[in-house]
Amino acid sequence: MNIDFTNQVYRDVKEYVSEKSQYAPRVRNKALKESDKFPLITIIEDDNTNELVSINFQESTDKIFISVNIYAVDMPLGNATISNVNIVRELARLVDDIVGKKYKMRRTYCKPTPNLDNTVYRITMKYTKKIITSKNILI
Repeated sequence: MNIDFTNQVYRDVKEYVSEKSQYAPRVRNKALKESDKFPLITIIEDDNTNELVSINFQESTDKIFISVNIYAVDMPLGNATISNVNIVRELARLVDDIVGKKYKMRRTYCKPTPNLDNTVYRITMKYTKKIITSKNILI
């Protein structure tokens, strides 16, 4: 099991999104019960399963599953109001720059997720990747 990988993805997304987004989103590595500060991005490792172990137990392969949830509300910017949908789409693109392009994780899901508060727009993205745990190499 390689928990450092998910932590590295989290740190890279947080740094990149903070640098590139004008909306100053918060990025967290745990689910929150509720929040009053938006936009918000959560990155959570859903599963980390052992796929293959070599005969001599020297090498193993894990499959990692990560969920990214992005939340936003309409936001005033100058004299205009930016739609929560547009904010989430921009943040999803930035997240995918790191998770999808840099780490080459395969996105298996990307859909709006109903939220109890209908002023908050939420999208869920799910990614997966295999990793050789003994060498920390993505495959």
